[in-house]
Amino acid sequence: MMDLTKVDSIKKRTFLAVFSECGNVTKSAEIAGCARQTHYDSMANDPEYVLAFDQAKEAAADKLEQEARRRAVEGVAEPVFYQGKQIGTVQRYSDNLLMFLLKGERPEKFKDRQEVTGKNGGPIQLEAMTADQRQSRIIELLEKRDS
Repeated sequence: MMDLTKVDSIKKRTFLAVFSECGNVTKSAEIAGCARQTHYDSMANDPEYVLAFDQAKEAAADKLEQEARRRAVEGVAEPVFYQGKQIGTVQRYSDNLLMFLLKGERPEKFKDRQEVTGKNGGPIQLEAMTADQRQSRIIELLEKRDS
């Protein structure tokens, strides 16, 4: 829970409360009845405001994560139409959101794979080969595999 008691004005407190819900500076300033610049000035000059804004940002991010989880796991009902009339709904789930959530929760298991590097972590060196060299290399590799 955010502690807004140390923030010095009602407009700033309102801004922070709205921001924690919507995560948008412009909308929060509009609803709080203050200029966007008030927020940026406060960020530059008021350490207590900075701490309160960080908490508001976390709350807004938590709401986003909660909605992403809902859409990924519970899905959303989408209307089904036939001949211009809605005849029902179908539940749609978001595989993309589900993958993002898994990557965040279990990065060791679901992270994107690492790039392949050459010797000692350097770039892979490609050598131009003649057709005869290529054929010899293929035979060499096949013999290694079979032994």
